[in-house]
Amino acid sequence: MTLQDKIYHTNEIANAIQRREDFYTLETDKVRHIELPTPQVAGTMMQQRTYAMGKAMDIVENLAL
Repeated sequence: MTLQDKIYHTNEIANAIQRREDFYTLETDKVRHIELPTPQVAGTMMQQRTYAMGKAMDIVENLAL
């Protein structure tokens, strides 16, 4: 996965977390359905986005291994 792919999927996963979606479908060489954590509901929008981005980064890094 290239750096551009990682950035793209991190943003898309963070968006999906904030939309309260249950799964994110990643289609690379094979199709993966990734279970997403529940979004942060307290705090400012910036804090909620930071939480979602942090979780998304963790997910993408675990996929790359």
